[in-house]
Amino acid sequence: MERESLEMDVVFVGAGPANLSGALHLSNLIASHNEKNANALGEIQIAVIEKGASVGAHILSGAVMDPRGLAELIPDFKEKGAPLESEVKEDQFLYLTKKRAMRSPINPPPLNNHGYYIVSLNRLTVWLGEQCEAAGVNIFPEFPGAEMLYGENDRVIGVRTGDKGIDKEGKQKANYEPGVDLLAKVTVLGEGVRGSLTKKLTQRLGLDEGR
Repeated sequence: MERESLEMDVVFVGAGPANLSGALHLSNLIASHNEKNANALGEIQIAVIEKGASVGAHILSGAVMDPRGLAELIPDFKEKGAPLESEVKEDQFLYLTKKRAMRSPINPPPLNNHGYYIVSLNRLTVWLGEQCEAAGVNIFPEFPGAEMLYGENDRVIGVRTGDKGIDKEGKQKANYEPGVDLLAKVTVLGEGVRGSLTKKLTQRLGLDEGR
């Protein structure tokens, strides 16, 4: 079966906060290098693939966010409309009994969220995707990573996206469309804690041996 292949310089698998931040930071580093150096790198193609129908589709939780990392990545994140629900104004640490709640006079440092922001991870991820696209990063929703691509000596050379138009029994339907081979110099896996590609790659290359 012939598959379409697309050459990229860097491919990020998974459009979560970590990969989107990584893609944006890499894009910023390249732009800064090209501006300051005579030996410019030129146009570096960066892609982020996401199995969901849109960026953030599989991210539903809320969170309390320490803004330091976001401030380093995007110093003017507030001016650019980062979706911050509200700033944490007060923390309480309570001991609960069957009938009472007793407030601790001090908060354990790991539970001190004063000055942090309450956010919707879904909305924040969507916003990060918009920042990436504005910086020239290619984002491909509905492109699930199906398998790793290997070259000589088990060198990772990219990722193959999943076939479309497959029924529950694994048979091709009328709208069948084969996946695409995304070839890249660097492939970054950020597909979540139970990512199937990471698991297969770890087994094939023995990345967990002795660990």
